[in-house]
Amino acid sequence: MTRSAISLGGGLLVVGIIATVWWNGAREPYALADAPKIDVTVRAEKSTYPDVQQTTKDVDTVVRVYVQRLKDGDAKGIADLAGPAYKRPGPAAATYVREYGRAADGPVEVTVLEGPVGYFNSVEVAYQETGQRQELLLVKDDGHWWIGLGDGDPAAGM
Repeated sequence: MTRSAISLGGGLLVVGIIATVWWNGAREPYALADAPKIDVTVRAEKSTYPDVQQTTKDVDTVVRVYVQRLKDGDAKGIADLAGPAYKRPGPAAATYVREYGRAADGPVEVTVLEGPVGYFNSVEVAYQETGQRQELLLVKDDGHWWIGLGDGDPAAGM
């Protein structure tokens, strides 16, 4: 093998490693599944602060995944959305499935409320099927939004 071929191979290896790290770091650790289909609208609370619009874009995926897992009755999947600083999210996740799972069959409106700081944000989830409302605390940790679910200190990872 020539010196230039070895150099090219080494360069490609470095580029591959960098691309893999970037790809894994840029993607969220959760994603919507193909089924079940959900009808979710995510919008910002009327606010004079422009960061509410940005937060709405940032939390869109996690709240949609939450509603999809509710509709599917997937308590373990909901527990997996708990912030890293939270312990024992399973019982709370099971309670949410019991209380709101059927409600997730219909249209769901999520309103992102003004957050007190950049790493905590509440959302109000309105289930049109049953008229129920739920407030969830979202916690940003390591660049991703999670649900405050279970026992824990939401500021522990900050």
